[in-house]
Amino acid sequence: MSTPRTPTWYDVLGVSREASRDEVRAAWRRATDTHEPGTPQFRTYNDAADVLLDPERRAAYDASLPADEPEPAPEPTLGSDPSAGAATGAGPEAAAATRPADDEPAAPGGVVRALGRVSTLVLAVLLVLVLGAFGVAAWAGTEIAQQQRVDDARVEAPAAAEAAAKALLSYDYRTLPADRQRASRYLTGGFEREYLKNFQLLEKQEDGTAGAAVQTKAVVKATVTGTGVIDADSDRARVLVFVNQVSEKQGQDPQIFQNRVAMSMRDVDGRWLVSDLKSY
Repeated sequence: MSTPRTPTWYDVLGVSREASRDEVRAAWRRATDTHEPGTPQFRTYNDAADVLLDPERRAAYDASLPADEPEPAPEPTLGSDPSAGAATGAGPEAAAATRPADDEPAAPGGVVRALGRVSTLVLAVLLVLVLGAFGVAAWAGTEIAQQQRVDDARVEAPAAAEAAAKALLSYDYRTLPADRQRASRYLTGGFEREYLKNFQLLEKQEDGTAGAAVQTKAVVKATVTGTGVIDADSDRARVLVFVNQVSEKQGQDPQIFQNRVAMSMRDVDGRWLVSDLKSY
């Protein structure tokens, strides 16, 4: 019987290995639309999309996929050999002939020494059992504490991601300095530099002219409609945030943009901060 093939990320999303990025994204959206954020199926679809929507990770994943495996050869059927037991030529008489004679009764001193050895062995076994029990208890306590931290992360990280999304994805051309300062409080050091570099272009272009937000008198307000944990550890988590952005510009009708944003969160000194952000 052949071994069933392990499903690939392509199988999970129901696309071929030659599927384009747009086809993968469309399949991922259809799949996640049918499941609530935080469910195992939802996380599985997100894991698949994370790999297949990233060109470098997808190339590495494709290289790791095995080629079609040939059908394994059938195992030979082992038959019984009735004569195998007789090959030794040893019968009951031979066994009896090789059986050692009964030992002579042990002397009283030997009995005492034997009892001493037994007592020492019993004490050693008891010591091992006691130490083992302490070790198991310590390990169990560590595992419980670790799981509790993970459970806390699955609650705290989404709440922090929701607050961060509102601040990072909203701005008003009249209050850009305050908006920039508010957003920076939700970012780790490395990602803060990258975010603020892009944010500055809303205020002022590299040539010194007014930035895009100032020129168009743009006001963007972000609201969060839902969150879901993609994966989480005690101090790291990835959260999918569903965001609606209403954009108003001078002389134009308001526009609504519906986005899905994957936010990488890190626990820094008790605060969950954004270390990366990707929009799908």
